Amino acid sequence: MGRFGKFLHRSERHGTAKSPTTDDSKQQKEAECLPYQQQRQEIKAKEFCNSFWGEEGYEILIEKTKMSSKLLEELKNWYKERALIEAEYSRKLQKLSKSNLFQLTRFESEGLQLGLNSLREATAKSSHCHAELSGTFKTSLEVKATEFINKREAARKNPQASIEKLHKRTTELRALQEKARKRFETDSVAVGGYAAQMHLVQGREMDKIAAKLDKAQGSIGVTEKDYRVLTQNLEETTETWNLQWKSFCDLLQDLEEDRIDFVRSSLWDFANALSTVCMLEDEHSEGLRQAVEKCNTAQDVIRFIQQAGTGQELHAAPGYIDYPKGVYEDPKLIKGKYQRYGLANFARNSCRDGKSSSLGTPSIITDLAIAIEAGSRTPSETQPKQAIDPYPTPTVHQAKQHLKRGGNIAEVVATNSLAPPTPQAVPGTPQIHRSVQLQSEPEVVDEHRPPIIYRPKHHDSFHGTGILVTHPPHQPHHHHHHHHQPKLPPQYHHLPSSAYDRPLPPQPIV
Repeated sequence: MGRFGKFLHRSERHGTAKSPTTDDSKQQKEAECLPYQQQRQEIKAKEFCNSFWGEEGYEILIEKTKMSSKLLEELKNWYKERALIEAEYSRKLQKLSKSNLFQLTRFESEGLQLGLNSLREATAKSSHCHAELSGTFKTSLEVKATEFINKREAARKNPQASIEKLHKRTTELRALQEKARKRFETDSVAVGGYAAQMHLVQGREMDKIAAKLDKAQGSIGVTEKDYRVLTQNLEETTETWNLQWKSFCDLLQDLEEDRIDFVRSSLWDFANALSTVCMLEDEHSEGLRQAVEKCNTAQDVIRFIQQAGTGQELHAAPGYIDYPKGVYEDPKLIKGKYQRYGLANFARNSCRDGKSSSLGTPSIITDLAIAIEAGSRTPSETQPKQAIDPYPTPTVHQAKQHLKRGGNIAEVVATNSLAPPTPQAVPGTPQIHRSVQLQSEPEVVDEHRPPIIYRPKHHDSFHGTGILVTHPPHQPHHHHHHHHQPKLPPQYHHLPSSAYDRPLPPQPIV
């Protein structure tokens, strides 16, 4: 079948298609996927015309038709966007195939030049493939989707408008018929009540009841006529509704089946087009691999030496000419007579192990496959979690702000030295050394101004005992004291040698 055998229709690849199963659990699972679906009674019918009657049948089918049309529009827009992406990708690949990288291949040896030329050709071919893929998405998928939508809307528009108008008329008649029924019921109850009261009263009361009875009997004639007319109209309209609704259900089922078939076929074509490009890309990659296999490092180096080598002669310093002794010769002969030569015959000192390196890095492919199978991660997962530092390093800005508020360097350093000691580690665990370095302020970056390095000076008012100073409290200096740096005991040799290399801590909370 060739390399395109996998693109045959599913029924051709796997034999005769199996009939859909009617398992109850599967039907229930499919029903739960509908956004408007609620728990309903089981219907064994397979036709729309036998399954969507009642008060909610009309709303459900109209909503289904609306959502189906919306899905087709979104699918068409998706193909359009995908075609634009492929076209943009093709343009960038075409630009990449003309990169300066491939202008430098003429300076390379034959083996590496062949590999780079193959890379350029593969990039250009990939650009062409994605350009054709973009055209396929636009003409064979987007355009076909547009044509199908227009054809579907033309077949659905007029029948749906008629059925909506008939549904509105039927709903109005039902409401009018119900009102007429209630009025007729009220008048009937009134006539019966007044007729019963005529046998219970006499005299003037009987005359009043007789007048009300005559009025009710006159009204019941009108309400009965209205009720009969509306009932007859509703019966005729309902009969028309049943016929037209059945036809409309058949039309919607045809449109729905056509829509499902179209989407299935469209997705199948999309997968085939994408797979075709992937296979062609694989062929281009195989050509690149074959070109790289022909590249031999040692041969390329030897070929470069043979083509561009300048010789083995070592030019030594020119010999001494004793002019005071009367040695005078032609300047043209001096170079040939007194020039000394040597031949290069050195032993190469190389850091390479001498073994030929294998092509490719298998770990890259393994890591790529694992990452693809793992799926995309959320932005929070891509950022590594950092442990909270109990003693955060202050920035230069924080130190300057502290000095502006009236603090001095010695107090800040003393506060850092008097900070609570680090909790003792569990015996047997390696000791963790913390070394804090003064860093530049990250908030302000000015390319036209040199960075300001903050170097606090020594202060005579420094007092305290901490990791920086272990001697007794500081004694006042004499007027002619010499600048010195405190010496650290052996247990603190891992710290900076100078107390001034340690940054200022944040201002203590008062």
